[in-house]
Amino acid sequence: MNKIIIITGGTSGIGLACAKYLIAKNYQVIITGRNEENLEKALSELGKNAFGYISDTSVLHDIDGLVNRIKENHGTIDGLFINAGIFKSIGFEDTNEALFDETMNINFKGAFFTVQKFIPILKNPSSIVLNTSIAVFKAFPNASVYSASKAALEAIAKVLNLELAQKGIRINVVSPGVTHTPIQKKSGMTDEAIDGLLQYLSETSPIGRVVLPEDIAPIVEFLVSDNSLVLRNEKIVVDGGSTL
Repeated sequence: MNKIIIITGGTSGIGLACAKYLIAKNYQVIITGRNEENLEKALSELGKNAFGYISDTSVLHDIDGLVNRIKENHGTIDGLFINAGIFKSIGFEDTNEALFDETMNINFKGAFFTVQKFIPILKNPSSIVLNTSIAVFKAFPNASVYSASKAALEAIAKVLNLELAQKGIRINVVSPGVTHTPIQKKSGMTDEAIDGLLQYLSETSPIGRVVLPEDIAPIVEFLVSDNSLVLRNEKIVVDGGSTL
């Protein structure tokens, strides 16, 4: 039977690329999104082995409903890719409470409770992959709350590996570098700033280009597959060597 993998925030960028890759490898994939139009568009691209549900990862009631629907429609699952996240580019002194709460609610609180609430329907063995960022260990201006939210997510991985070991649940981390996805346009950065950043990374990266969502998909597939059964709390940095 094909493995069933859930990808939160799977309608674009890294999530969608991973969904496409997994389906090509004969997985069944369940994606979530907050926008009906975007969800339907993604599902039309993914085809028959894809399923989708509207769910806002920052709303705990939505997560409860998502778990119940997946349990009812699909039973137990083999893996969970915690991918939903946001990035808003703003200086530390200009960061207000609303932006702080929005970022932490999606990137950390929502991720925390998504993992917690899915535990009852995760198989033994199963895999959880957390999508973090090189911003955890490399400083970027105008990214203080984002960096903190991703660092918090990485911080719980060790604890979860200890607490969930008897259930056969393993937790590992994929840490992308700056990746060419829609997240930049949603961040508040100007097109000029985005183009400048991507051009700089293309010129300075050892691989001669920016990281693409398609570069991350095979890493995620490895971490949800049985090939990674012995891995715990590993962090695979996918940045094209930009932090060397």
